[in-house]
Amino acid sequence: MQKIREQISLAVMVVVYLLASARYFPGRVMHSIVETMLHILSVAPISLGATLLIVAVLQRLVKERLLFNRTLRLFLMVAICLEFLLALAHYLEINGAV
Repeated sequence: MQKIREQISLAVMVVVYLLASARYFPGRVMHSIVETMLHILSVAPISLGATLLIVAVLQRLVKERLLFNRTLRLFLMVAICLEFLLALAHYLEINGAV
């Protein structure tokens, strides 16, 4: 039961990450899809690098390796936080506030 609950929460985090990564351009569906894919490919390495730094520090502190699913959850949390900030900047840019 616990394993299923962990997998469901991981799937929810992946869906939230993909929703936060989406770049919407009104009236241009194909442009939205292409920009979303380009955005994911360009921002994911930054999130991965930050996650690797955090994992290295955590492993040094506790002197044992983090499990893969914990590392994946940490990556998704870092990526979601970064994506919300970038999505907010994109929204403000589209609406002419910036």
